[in-house]
Amino acid sequence: MSKRDYYEVLGIPKGASSDEIKKAYRKLAMQYHPDRNKGDSDAEQKFKEIGEAYGTLSDAWKKQSYDTFGHGWGWWNPFWGWGGWFQWEDISDIFNSFFGGGFSGGGQRGRRQTERRGEDLEYDLHTDLKTSIYGGVETIEFNKRVECEGCSWAGGSWKQTCGTCGWQGQVTRTSQSPFGVIQQTVACPDCNWSWESFEDICSDCNWEKRSVKKQKLDIDVPAGIDDGMVIKMTDEGNAGVGTKAAGSLYIRFHVQTEEKWLIRDGVDLHYDLEVDFIEALLGTKKEINIPVIGKRSISIDAGTQAESVIKISGDGVKHIDRDAKGDLLIHIHIPVPKKLSKKERELFEEIAKEKKINVNSKKWVFEKLFS
Repeated sequence: MSKRDYYEVLGIPKGASSDEIKKAYRKLAMQYHPDRNKGDSDAEQKFKEIGEAYGTLSDAWKKQSYDTFGHGWGWWNPFWGWGGWFQWEDISDIFNSFFGGGFSGGGQRGRRQTERRGEDLEYDLHTDLKTSIYGGVETIEFNKRVECEGCSWAGGSWKQTCGTCGWQGQVTRTSQSPFGVIQQTVACPDCNWSWESFEDICSDCNWEKRSVKKQKLDIDVPAGIDDGMVIKMTDEGNAGVGTKAAGSLYIRFHVQTEEKWLIRDGVDLHYDLEVDFIEALLGTKKEINIPVIGKRSISIDAGTQAESVIKISGDGVKHIDRDAKGDLLIHIHIPVPKKLSKKERELFEEIAKEKKINVNSKKWVFEKLFS
């Protein structure tokens, strides 16, 4: 990950507007795109660095956090732990330790077995640009805790009253302190609030009553899903303990936002199109084949200027929450030819004579020809 200042990476001031950020990104992305710099590892690294910077600065919340904390902005937020993401299971364990979960017991007598809802799980799903635009089905595989097949949620056999706590689930500890004798009620070290013990503990789950199994699940990806969005799958998380209340599975989407010259920005699509300067000068109709979305017919008006934009309304990405689409924005680029055929040179020399332009120099300035 880049440690350079993101504004420096995009070549913009810190107070740049969202439009300036987008414009700088599109310009640099086109310049350093791998398709234009095949085999150039430096350009590839630069392209990744540009994408990383844009991913932060184009998101209002991430930008505000970055402006405040710099590269350390992700160190803490409501969904982060110290130094990284919490696993949903870890969060559940933390709460359990405060609200009745206690600690793992020792030996043959048992472990924590209070009735509790299953833990929530999180899955990072990476999907391509086409699926994000049109929707589709993605099959995922993940591990989750399910009912133990060895004991069918029993935990063991020959269930009996815990001999340590006498079916109380807790014990009282007495300790001496500088302030006198202190008594503290804690979870029973053998049954850990469950009040039960077994002569024979299930060898498959070791009294957890659940075992980890690999699951396969088909996810219906809605058209318009965007990078960072989360879908909640109720009851697809870990199975509960002593209850049928399973946790939820949270699918966090990581969407590929560009393919070749097509870039997605929210519900809008941006496409960079190179147009021959003669076509731009005289005007023409073109049929272009845009990656992912297919063929489109466009009109290039006579006198079209470089960096102009052709807008096709309603030809972008569907809004995730309503029946409407964004726009397709075609950005026109007009490269000046570096070499001319003999006939082409003769024709331009004739034009130059008509316009009384000195063309003795080898460095042509074509803008002057048509000014």
